[in-house]
Amino acid sequence: MSKLATLILITVLAVSSLLVVGSVFAQSTPKPSVPKFTARFVNASYTVITTNSYTGLDETELVSNDTIEITIDNQSFDYSHYQIYYNIRVKPHFEDDWIEVFPVRTRTSSYDNGGFSYAEYISDDAIPQSKSSYTVITFSVVPTELYLASGYDIKRHYSGADGQEGAYFAFLSAIPDSGKIDFQVEALAGHEAEVYVNDHPLAPWPIGHYELSIAFDISSGWSETQTITIGQSQTSSPEPTTPTSPTPLPYEETQSTEPEVILGVAVTVAIIVAGLGLLLYLIKRK
Repeated sequence: MSKLATLILITVLAVSSLLVVGSVFAQSTPKPSVPKFTARFVNASYTVITTNSYTGLDETELVSNDTIEITIDNQSFDYSHYQIYYNIRVKPHFEDDWIEVFPVRTRTSSYDNGGFSYAEYISDDAIPQSKSSYTVITFSVVPTELYLASGYDIKRHYSGADGQEGAYFAFLSAIPDSGKIDFQVEALAGHEAEVYVNDHPLAPWPIGHYELSIAFDISSGWSETQTITIGQSQTSSPEPTTPTSPTPLPYEETQSTEPEVILGVAVTVAIIVAGLGLLLYLIKRK
């Protein structure tokens, strides 16, 4: 009976430990590296020659085509469960407050048991890491649209609802010529999930549906700062880097280097060894 009780105790402890380890496997999220990137102002303006229909004379018009180009070195991230997206934040060089261009947002994740649940989601407009050796993100620089103001606005495109064409949103406005702007980049790891959309917010009960979205898991943290000057164009592009591609391993194997997993495995092994030792002691004593 004592041997049977010992075996039952060993089995219970081992199974419990394995469940803990399995939970650690499921919860551990690989953290992306802090991105390396290059920011530059690009002046690609061009002239258009037209003929005046009244005078017959040629007229030259300058078409403004200024942009800010962010080139990010891609990193090896061989995890089938996750995808890397990029967030960018900016600020005037002589200020302290940052503006996030693709911020992580809290959205409704589900509606159960008479209440809403919430989770963090990566912006629908966030830029995913490309399949090449680098990812390029471009923002338009246009004459400011603020009333009685001069300078330039920096705009990004955002998606329209229900697949419709979106518009452009200025996240920095009225920047003077030769104005300095700071940039930082972070990598976001996310996985495919669903977001709950309430179709009738004024109804006495929620009536909605689920849509695919990208749930936020973990961030790399912000990169070092790079500063550009409006109007000062860089003609040379950064040399793209080719990320190394290690041999992909199954997800659980890649997580075995996590400290929590190592600790869980060690605890399980210790419990099993101690139980077997106790069992052998009882057998020898018998």
